[in-house]
Order: sequence, then C-alpha cells, then structure tokens
Amino acid sequence: MKPEELRRSEYAYNKGKLLLIILILIAIAAGAILLGFHPPKDKDPHAVWFFSLLGAVFFGLLALLLVPKLFSRGPGLVISTAGVRLPNFPDQIIRWSDIRSFERFQSKGVDSIVLHLDPGAAKALIRRGLAARLPEWFVGSRLKVGIPLHMLRGRSNFIFHEFAEVATEAFEARWQALQEAGSIAEEEEDEVPEPAFDGARYPVFTYALLAALVAVYAGELAFGVEASRAGSPSIRTLLMLGGTFRPSIVEGAEWWRLFTAPFMHGGIIHLASNCFCLLVAGMLFERLIGWRWFAAIFFASALGGSIASVWINDVNTVGVGASGGIVGLFAAVIAGSIRFRSTPVASSLQVGAIQILVPSLLPFLSAAKEGQTIDYAGHFGGAVTGAALSLLLLTLWPRERPTPRFGAAAIAVSAAFVLVAAGSLWPITNARQFYVNDPMTNYFGGRYEQAATGFAVLANEDPRTAPYFHLWRFIAQSRGGDPKGLDELRAAAGAINQAAWPYPIYRLFLRELTPGELTAKAADSNQTCESIFYTGEWYLLAGARDEARRRFQAALASCPRTFIEYDGARGELARLDAK
Repeated sequence: MKPEELRRSEYAYNKGKLLLIILILIAIAAGAILLGFHPPKDKDPHAVWFFSLLGAVFFGLLALLLVPKLFSRGPGLVISTAGVRLPNFPDQIIRWSDIRSFERFQSKGVDSIVLHLDPGAAKALIRRGLAARLPEWFVGSRLKVGIPLHMLRGRSNFIFHEFAEVATEAFEARWQALQEAGSIAEEEEDEVPEPAFDGARYPVFTYALLAALVAVYAGELAFGVEASRAGSPSIRTLLMLGGTFRPSIVEGAEWWRLFTAPFMHGGIIHLASNCFCLLVAGMLFERLIGWRWFAAIFFASALGGSIASVWINDVNTVGVGASGGIVGLFAAVIAGSIRFRSTPVASSLQVGAIQILVPSLLPFLSAAKEGQTIDYAGHFGGAVTGAALSLLLLTLWPRERPTPRFGAAAIAVSAAFVLVAAGSLWPITNARQFYVNDPMTNYFGGRYEQAATGFAVLANEDPRTAPYFHLWRFIAQSRGGDPKGLDELRAAAGAINQAAWPYPIYRLFLRELTPGELTAKAADSNQTCESIFYTGEWYLLAGARDEARRRFQAALASCPRTFIEYDGARGELARLDAK
C-alpha cells in the first residue's frame, strides 16, 4: 500500500459472468454472419450482408474489449483515499478532486457507478490496448467513466456504500484543507449546463404532427380507391395514395413516394401506436432541443427509413408509416443525452428511449416471417439517420446556448420535406382520378355501372375501337344486372360493318351464333384469340365457370400483351382464383 492510500479496498472481476457475456456477444456476432450466408428469400442479399457484417463487427469488438478483463490478474476496482483505480486506465489514479460528481445507475441486469470527471483530468487519462484504437463514442467518453458493479465480485450495495463513504471523506478533507488555507472560492459552474427543460411548455410541433398524421389517415379512408376493411385502407389504396413501392420509385421515377409514405398508416392500430411513441418522443426531446431541430431530425429520419425500406425489403413491398422518423427520434434522444450527461435528466432520457428503441430494432436481426407487417428495415434506417444527425447536432451546440444553433437550416430541411410531400398531391390526385375513372379498374373492382359508363365514353372517343368498348359495356351491364344492356348492344351492332370483324362477336351475345361457330369465323390468330376470350365471357355470363376458366387461360396464352383481351383474361382469372 502506498503511503497516500491510507484506506484501500480491492474488488476482483466476476470471471464467470464476464465469460457468459463474452459468449453471448460472440454468439450474436456469429449469428449475424450466419444470417449473411443464409439471407431471407425476400431480402436483398447484398443489404443483408452489409448489416450482418456491421452487426458482427459491433458485437465482436464488444467481446474483444471484455477479453482482457477476463484474463486480467489485477483487480477490477480499487478504492482508496487517494482516488479510484480502473483497468480501463492502467497505472493511473482518478483522484477524488478530479471527480465532479457521481451517481448510481440501476436497471434490469445493469448496476453501475457513473463518474463525471473534470475535463482537464479526463484529457490526461490514457487508454491501453484495443480501447486506445477505437473511437471514443464506441468505448465511452473519458468525461463520463462507468464502474460496472454487476461485473465485480461482492455485493453491489456494499461496494457502492463503501465508494460513497470514501468519496465523502475525501471531499470533506479537501473542503477542510481549503478552509484552512483560506482559498475557498465559489464553485465553478458545471461544464454542461442544466437542460432548458420547461415542464410547462408544450411540444407544439409534436401536437401539430400528430394532428397531421390523423388527418392523413382520415384522407386515406375517405379517398381510398377500394373499400376499407375493418377501418383499414387496402394495399391498393396505400399504393395509389403514396406508399413506397420499389418498381414505381426506380422504374417510374416516383421518388416523391419516399416523402409521402411516412405520413401514411396501414391501420388504426398502426396509427395509434406510432402516435403514442411520437408523443413520448416529443415530451422527452422536443422541449430540450426546440421544435426546429426536433422536426428536422424527424423528417430526415423518416426519409432515411423510407430509403432503407425500399432498398432492403422485398421488391413488391408497399411501405407506409412514420415509424422510421419516430425511431430516429429515439436514437437521437440517446445520442443527445451525451449533452446532458452530468445532469439527472440524462438517465431518464436514455431509459425512456431504450425501452421503445430496442424492441423496434432487435427483430431486424432475425429473418422476417411470411406476412410480417412491421418494417424493421425502415426502423433501422431511421435509427441510423437519427443518431448520426443528433451527433452532428452536438457539434453545433455551444455550451452556453440552451438550444442548438442553425435553427434556420433545420427549418429549411423540414420545409423541403413538407413541400415535396405537399407537391406530391398533384401526381397522386391525377393517378387516383385516372384509376377511379378507368372502366377496366371499375369492372374488376365490381363497380359495373361506373365501368359501363366509362366504356361508353371511350367508345365515343375513337370510332376504330368503339366496337370493342361497346362489347365491354354490354358485359359490364350484364354483370351489373342492367336490363338495357341487350337493347344497347343490339343498337351498337346495327351501327357497325356487319360484314367485318368483330360483328360475329355481337351475334354470339345476341344468341345468333354458338361459341364454336364464332371461332370458325375467325380469320387470323388475333381474331382467334379474341373469339376465345369473348366465348369465355359468354360462358361466364351463363354460369359455366370451369369452361370460362379454360377459355380465359387459352386467351392468356394466345393473345398479344397489348390487347385488351389479354388484360381481360388475366383479370377474370385472378377474380375466379380469388373466389
């Protein structure tokens, strides 16, 4: 014992618990690599490899950082009147005079003492081994040093009480020495200012965003292109109104979907859960950093989540939801808590964020099951974006300011996002209007009256295709039970050339020809495919579903893809299969 260490206690590491933690971390890293070799069938293998390697490196490094402690022969903690010795900083003493404050952090499975050090003393601390080569954000700030009581041999309460007792004695001795020397000065202010957290101030932007999400969801129900089920819009409605869909974004250049999808939701439960999490995030974070940067982090994270969702998920996935932006906010809460590490609010920020953030990300490590509706890829993208932006924010936040700088830039980011989303209403409205007015869409959607009206309009626009649209109008009227259908078909037949095709098709529906006689009148392959399709419709109207199915399958195999009969056969088969 050195002369200055009049009181000294040593505590060794619990090697069994350390070994268990290391094995768990190695197992997670190995599982991530295994996932890369065996990616889910509906995922992009390159994206799975990227995130698998990222996870393997992260958890592998954590395991490597613990290995020296497992094989160390020295103590895990030394408490003496001179200060504290930790294996993180070999052969160095953290003197009591360098410790500004300390606190105990306890949660499920974790029990630690957190030391807040003087900046000058923290800079003098030197790490050894792998920890010296890794960035400080990974191994922990030297301004905030943790003592993991749960990894030491002995009772955690006893170790903490002894630590507090020796610390109190050291602080009292220092105070007495200063008094005797007559050099007591007013204590310097803490390096990190108290957070500007005003419990009476409301998170205004959070409330406005909640109202916008509810309004958009009401719009989904009101302007859906198909009837909602149990209060939830259909997949086609979500796609038509702005959900992410890789073919539309990549091939159709509809990149604006990345901005509209975060405002949309797939069901009332989806909306309610996201609104609850957003409210929690607003109460935690908006009142600390201000609405400008809170909004910017949300919108940037939402965009990051949309991009990750489109990139990683199956190509035919339709994605919606504000989850990416919300998860990004909670990741930003954890990163932003570094700002308030010396204040009591830091722990509440971290605990509140982790409780929501971890469940939203952990399932991403496993393969998604068939029918999975939670977009973990979007969550991951939002979390990475939110954490990165929050760390950037910390560099732009002077110590003396209650809120970050460059609020105007943050507003510009949010305004750009909102303007793109609002501007997308134009293509969305046009696409929806076209879809709603499209007679083929109405026909296969069971809206036969609207379909018949649409086919009549198309028949009046182009005399060359009018005979076919009159046939489709008759089929729609027949399916919808319109008694005028046969009379209008007879009138249309009298207006076309009775010596040319497709007049024989009219005679089929007017009961003047049989299906076999119609097929015999076809003069070429195109007319043959048309005769096959319309005899399928004839059988379907007569209730002979099996024979109709065979005719539609033959038409699908023989008709050119540019023919309306090809689309009609495909649609009728899909509807027959659904039934």
